[in-house]
Amino acid sequence: MLNRVSRRCFCTAAAAPTTLSPWLFVGLGNPGEKFKGTRHNVGFEMIDAFAESLGISMNIPLCKALFGEGFVGDAPVLLAKPQTYMNLSGESFT
Repeated sequence: MLNRVSRRCFCTAAAAPTTLSPWLFVGLGNPGEKFKGTRHNVGFEMIDAFAESLGISMNIPLCKALFGEGFVGDAPVLLAKPQTYMNLSGESFT
């Protein structure tokens, strides 16, 4: 699924009724132990909690980020945690 991300539309309104487009959820934070458990990493913690509740492993390194992929019902989801600092988080997706 990750190989097709750049070619897919993330808007379900544009999808055919029988086809569900993937959703991308990005949690922002700062990498490393220094920021673990701080307010700076709430985004990472939300992605981790969501991934755990769905049984998704966040173990795919790609584009300066950690990704996980899975499903919510029938809808495919991609979860991402940029591994650059907050001020540089856009670098993960350029």
